[in-house]
Amino acid sequence: MLSFLGLAIVVAAGVRWFQLIKKVAIPRNRMGFHLAFGGGAVLGVVGAITATGWLSTIVGGLAAMVGSAMPILRLLSGQKSAEPTLSVGDSVLAFTALDEHGVEFDLASLSGKPYLLKFFRGHW
Repeated sequence: MLSFLGLAIVVAAGVRWFQLIKKVAIPRNRMGFHLAFGGGAVLGVVGAITATGWLSTIVGGLAAMVGSAMPILRLLSGQKSAEPTLSVGDSVLAFTALDEHGVEFDLASLSGKPYLLKFFRGHW
């Protein structure tokens, strides 16, 4: 039973996480997600250890692996949570980069025009 509960928690937290990523609305304080994923992983481990059948063992192992992925990736990512360094209307340093089509983009080409500059990262 604990294995299935752990997997349910991990799946629910994962679904919510990806919904927020799609909206680019990840909360600054991600502790609730870390606790949900970690708690689901712990329940999966306990459920797998105490399981009497093979199905509970497999489900518990799956909950443990998937649930531990987010906290582990967060620890290994090196990303720091910081306040945004730019606000609306601030000047941006000039840069060039490849766009989604592989063509070089130069920020200077937008000089004098209003634009929205948006970067995306994985938000581990």
